[in-house]
Amino acid sequence: MLRKISSWREVPQLGLGIKAAALILATIFLFIQDLTIIFNDALQSETTSHLLAIPILFAYLIYRKRKMLRAVAPIESTNTPKSIRNIPLICGIILSTTAILLYWYGSYTFTPIEHHLLTLPIFVAGLTLILFNSQTLRQLVFPIALLAFLVPPPSEILYAVGSTLSVISAEASNAIIKAFGIPSTITPE
Repeated sequence: MLRKISSWREVPQLGLGIKAAALILATIFLFIQDLTIIFNDALQSETTSHLLAIPILFAYLIYRKRKMLRAVAPIESTNTPKSIRNIPLICGIILSTTAILLYWYGSYTFTPIEHHLLTLPIFVAGLTLILFNSQTLRQLVFPIALLAFLVPPPSEILYAVGSTLSVISAEASNAIIKAFGIPSTITPE
């Protein structure tokens, strides 16, 4: 009835689950403080409330690709020459190391959260290459790129966009009023 399992390859779902859990835990371990700050800010501020939707969209996109991910994740590159077989692993190590170094550099800037969260997609892409393969990363490019939207918009940009939008809406309202023949002017302050 029960047979002995001789390798991880005989239970592919368990191996994939362990790899996915390792990717998630490593990412959470490195970015937990920044994600906590960002989501607390998103709960309190209207300008960053869109950040609450990004994890939901990320999970939905991965859910939609689940069959493709199951198909490409266990593919091993045994048919490729040994000289290029480890290139995805090396690229993953380089990406993850770059992300960690940029994270470290961002800790010494005036806007560390922005720098830290910009390294999140790079780190996840690197770990995906290390733990899985390049075909898995190819399927996850869009969901991983979506993580870049976790970076809160700088307040200078928000103020500039807000003032521009208020001027445009005032001019549009003035044009509509003038179209009805009602005299109106916009006075600069």
